[in-house]
Parts: sequence; structure tokens; C-alpha cells
Amino acid sequence: MILHGENMVQSRNTLSSLIDQARSLNKVILRLDAKRLEPKALSEELGATSLFGESRFIIIEEIHSLPTSQRKTQLITLLGSISESTELLLWEKKQLTPTMLKQFPLAKSQEFKLTKYLFQWLDSVQSQSKLSRNRFMLAVEQDGEMMCFTMLIRQLRLLIQATENKTATLPPFMVAKLKKQADTFTLAKLLQLHSSLLRLDLSMKTSTGNLSLTQELELLLIEM
Repeated sequence: MILHGENMVQSRNTLSSLIDQARSLNKVILRLDAKRLEPKALSEELGATSLFGESRFIIIEEIHSLPTSQRKTQLITLLGSISESTELLLWEKKQLTPTMLKQFPLAKSQEFKLTKYLFQWLDSVQSQSKLSRNRFMLAVEQDGEMMCFTMLIRQLRLLIQATENKTATLPPFMVAKLKKQADTFTLAKLLQLHSSLLRLDLSMKTSTGNLSLTQELELLLIEM
């Protein structure tokens, strides 16, 4: 199975669910580090059996994010040639192209996309309009509150970069859109909002907040 796409929150949740399911069936969970994995070691792992005859569930993350090399090509070739009886799951944080997916003819793939509502909301976060709030609620419903939180942090960082003219690596159309949106804020305000998000992140990790993440984001949007 291949899990891929930009909605990493949903794909991670699915990965965790599949791992829990495998554990409930007493399968041996084997997670291999793509960055350190060598073709010979992978070949041995794919052909190995567990000591007590249990089924094995092999997980490899971000193999397509490895730098282009002979090792990467060999690893993907090995993975693409395994039999259906081998339980293998590949997790990717990006969307794989049809050409990439064709290298795994026997694998089922599930893509986790970000919806248009998320991007429409991010483009309108400076607005207090009813339309912006509706887009936010739709984004939470379709993409999840955690993905909205993650992408809002990213959007604010991009707006700060646009304000400081540090967007050389971005495509021109995106730079123009970011600068237009950044003009509705001061740099001080953007930095303040970014700090608020970092404090919210810490609050969630330490379980010190009293509100849900969606409620916290709603308050932050009012502050904007």
C-alpha cells in the first residue's frame, strides 16, 4: 500500500490506524529508515521471515524524497518487484506522480489531498467577512483542524518572507499574491501572530489549554 499526498495529518492518522490494526492481529511491525537503507539489506528484509512465524508488516517512509542516486533507483526497483504476499506500506509526504506509482504495479495507493477550501481560507485570513469564516469552517471540516493550524503557520511564515523580500525561491505568481496579502498587515503584526501560533502549539503539546484547537484558531482569526 502507498499513502501519499500533501494532507500529512490525514495520511499520518491513516498510517497510525493501519499500524494499530496490524498490532491487533499480532503482526510484527518493521519500520525501515529510507535514508540509511541499502539495497542488500532491503532485499534480505523482504525475504526474511519472523522467528515464530508471525506475519510481518513493513513500513518505509519518504523513499521518494531521497536524493537521485543509484541506491534510490535500486531500492525502488526492489520494492516494485515484491509479491502481493509481502505486507509493505510506503508513506510519502508529497503527492506521487502517475509515473512514480507505475513502479509499484501491485500496490494500492491512497492520495490525501488538500481541499480548495483550505487555500481559499488562507488567502482570506486577513478578512473578517462571513465568507472567510465559512471557508475556515469548511477547511476544518474537510482538511481537519490540525492541518488548518499547520498551514496557517506556513502561510504566516510566507507572508513574513514576502514582507522582507525573501521569496526568491518561490514562483512569481505566488510572490505577487503573497505580497498583496502581506500589504494588509504590518511586519510587527505578522510576527505577533506567528508568536501566538507558537504559544498555541506549546499549549497543545503540554495540554494546558481549555479550548479546542478550532476555538483557539477562531480567536486568533478575530485577532487578525
